[in-house]
Amino acid sequence: MQLASDYLQMSERHLRRYLLLEGISFQQIRQTVLERKAKQMLENNLSIGDISQALGFSEVREFRRAFKRWTGQAPSVYKNGTE
Repeated sequence: MQLASDYLQMSERHLRRYLLLEGISFQQIRQTVLERKAKQMLENNLSIGDISQALGFSEVREFRRAFKRWTGQAPSVYKNGTE
């Protein structure tokens, strides 16, 4: 959150208030960004392990669970569908 508020040149408090008014949380935005980035990386044929690490997941298993929660399918299924 601090990095985002610095980038937007506003205080964290102001950013939180703005997001509250918009009806979205910082966590929701973060999850959306991670999902889009993961899909892009899968479409570019990066390995699931590399993607997991690049997106900051401590374990591949964690990434697989998150991806399935976001999309309803395993990353390998998504990757095979885009090839």
